[in-house]
Amino acid sequence: MSREIVVSADWRLTAVALAVGALAVGAFVVATVLIWNRRRRISKRMETIETRLSKMQNEVTAILQVQAALITKLKVNSKVEVEPRGMAVEIRGGDIAGQPMSPPIAQPENVKADKSGEA
Repeated sequence: MSREIVVSADWRLTAVALAVGALAVGAFVVATVLIWNRRRRISKRMETIETRLSKMQNEVTAILQVQAALITKLKVNSKVEVEPRGMAVEIRGGDIAGQPMSPPIAQPENVKADKSGEA
């Protein structure tokens, strides 16, 4: 009788050990699959982003090429000499066409005081 108790306890211990081992292997497989799926999704996202960036870079390059061609064409055909900022534009022959940029607009003192909180 005591031998039967030992044998049945041994089988129970073996069954519990197998169950724990199976759970550990299952948890490892699930974790591996989840990590693999996450890495795959991240790599797909990065590939999509890289593709979009490549297309944008090609578009920017094309725009810059067109811009360079237009600037070259304008320089060849231009009769206007542009002076530094704030200076008048002079057309050949001595005529003044105007200023390339308007001067900054000054704010009244009471508006400045209101914004700073000193009203």
